[in-house]
Amino acid sequence: MEMAGTSTAEAARNLETSTMVRSWANTNPSTPGITRVQIRSVAGKLRVTIESSAKESPLSWGELEAECVYAENPASMRGMAFVARYKFGFLETLVEGNVNAGLLVLAAFYTFRDGSHRSDYFSREFFHEVAP
Repeated sequence: MEMAGTSTAEAARNLETSTMVRSWANTNPSTPGITRVQIRSVAGKLRVTIESSAKESPLSWGELEAECVYAENPASMRGMAFVARYKFGFLETLVEGNVNAGLLVLAAFYTFRDGSHRSDYFSREFFHEVAP
């Protein structure tokens, strides 16, 4: 089916993402999971940086470009959700985030790729805005 108008890639670049572009901290300061998220807009693309808790200091997952940014509905130009995928070799983590009522809600799907037979798992965490 051919559609007239802006391609998906072009539309994603034009979405207004200011509600997501911030620094975020987990509402649970003692989380064993993701502790901080920074979302930036660079050249019209969403960039995501994640830190998680570790024994001695926070563990940076690095920065990457979001795979996709989603509008709140088909007619909207307001971006409100994103998907990012981190690949660590032994582990792949699909992160889905959306802003709701001033909070960033992250759903993370962890899939082990190392043959260790550990259970893949899911987490959902909530983040509030903080100064960068």
